[in-house]
Amino acid sequence: MEIRRVFIDKLKIKNGMALLTGPMHKYIVSVLRKTTGERIDLTDGKGYLYRCVINNIKGKELYLQVLDAVHHPEEKRSKVTLCVSPIKGPRMDWLIEKATELGVEKILPTIFRRTIIKFGDKERGKCERWKKLTIEASRQSGRFSIPEVIEPTPLRDILPYIENIKNRWAFYERERKNTIKKVISAQTEGEICVVIGPEGGIEESEIGWLKENGFIPCTLGESIFRTETTPLVILSIILYEYSK
Repeated sequence: MEIRRVFIDKLKIKNGMALLTGPMHKYIVSVLRKTTGERIDLTDGKGYLYRCVINNIKGKELYLQVLDAVHHPEEKRSKVTLCVSPIKGPRMDWLIEKATELGVEKILPTIFRRTIIKFGDKERGKCERWKKLTIEASRQSGRFSIPEVIEPTPLRDILPYIENIKNRWAFYERERKNTIKKVISAQTEGEICVVIGPEGGIEESEIGWLKENGFIPCTLGESIFRTETTPLVILSIILYEYSK
């Protein structure tokens, strides 16, 4: 029988027993239809997997016997921070989901001058929705960690989030010489920050600022991809290059 994996934000274990209530209880018992004696795995989004068996179900309380805990950090592959201009509608949801499946470490929605979406009070809930999408995509893809989703940030305010990252790439439609193959071959060990602009493109003043702050403008070649496709192409290349 398939062993399902469930993400738990805050897990409390006492004497080898975990107690679940509320939505997680309902999900495991009513949706997954798990019962006493069946296996279930819990992840905490921080690289830990808890192998459990359902010990008892009492009303709205679910008791799990923790068999063991496994630390499974995903540190072997390069950690990628994705700074991408938000896109309208469900395309952004799709991008968040697929970027999570491809192993992105951090998603930083970045506001450029040509970004169409304006983040007012009505849009404040978008970030919470994106966070929920990363949780579900992590569960579906078997990830042990959950990507961090940061509140939408203007381009010139992203530096505090990437201050320790040396490998900085900005994908610019007017770049002709620096291909992704070249920047990967010249990369130093460590994390990577990838910047991808809006559908209208990155303005010259913005690419100038990026250069001043250590970003290398680069290109994917002659192909023109949609905004939500470009990050996935780049993440796929990185996953391939640095898989061990």
